[in-house]
Order: sequence, then structure tokens, then C-alpha cells
Amino acid sequence: MKKTFLAILFICFTTFSFALEIGDKAPNFKVELSDGKKVSLSDYKGKYLFLHFWATWCGPCRKELPEMQQFYQSLSPSSKIQFLAVCISDTKKSMDSFMKKNKFTFPTALDESGFLVAFPYDVQAIPVSIIINPEGKIEKQVIGMMSPKALENFVKDYVN
Repeated sequence: MKKTFLAILFICFTTFSFALEIGDKAPNFKVELSDGKKVSLSDYKGKYLFLHFWATWCGPCRKELPEMQQFYQSLSPSSKIQFLAVCISDTKKSMDSFMKKNKFTFPTALDESGFLVAFPYDVQAIPVSIIINPEGKIEKQVIGMMSPKALENFVKDYVN
């Protein structure tokens, strides 16, 4: 009983003590995209990064992903913002099938356990959208689904 209580206390303490806030340094990550390319946060240095957490089984995620696809398609190689989606607590087979079925082409990585990227970013619910500035600091974040207008407002300062 005492060990269980201490474990719960530790989890709660670490969860609250690691909560990211605007201006905090974004935790580094290394992921493999669905196309096999490996990327890390440092690959986006000098640009803004729109980091989006989602899952195939998440209703609000499924509803907003077409808007994310439109946003991604609007970007050019010279855009000052890049987009990376991280599918969490899912399987590669499920993610790949979902992406293909819906004709989504945005760069996606899988964080199957939720500990690779989601945990360091303190993602406790999805969808979550974060903008990381060119210096690697958290600039904006939204927890929950964004309407098309909210997404437009979220990225308007970063789109060429």
C-alpha cells in the first residue's frame, strides 16, 4: 500500500513539475516518420514548428485532421513554419492505414507508448497543438480540437 501511494505521489509530482509553459525550452525528440526518415527537434532549428499530437481513435482529432492536411498543403518549402504530426498510443498499422484511407500526406511520426514525445511535452489529452519558435522555445499551445477559424488564428503569424 505504501509503495503504491509513493508511486502515485511520484507520478503526480512529476506530471505537475514538468508541465510546459509558454517560453519554456521545448524538449528534444527523435522520431521516425512514416516514410522512414528520421527527424529531431534540431532539424527544425531556424524555423517555427507546428507540432500536433493526435490518434486514430480520437474523435476530435479525426474531425480536425482534414484542416491540418489543408494547412500542410498550403505550406511551401520556403515557409517559415513546418508541420509535424505525432500519432500517440496507436499502432503503426493503424496509423498507416488511417493516413492512406484519408489521403493525408502531412509528415507523421508514431509515439506508440506515449513516452517518446508526448510525455516530455506533458500531453495528457489529445488533440494538442504546439508552436515551437526558431530558438526552440514553446511559443503557443492549444489543448483540444480547433475549429477552422481557430486553426487559422493559431498559425496566422507564422504563415508567409
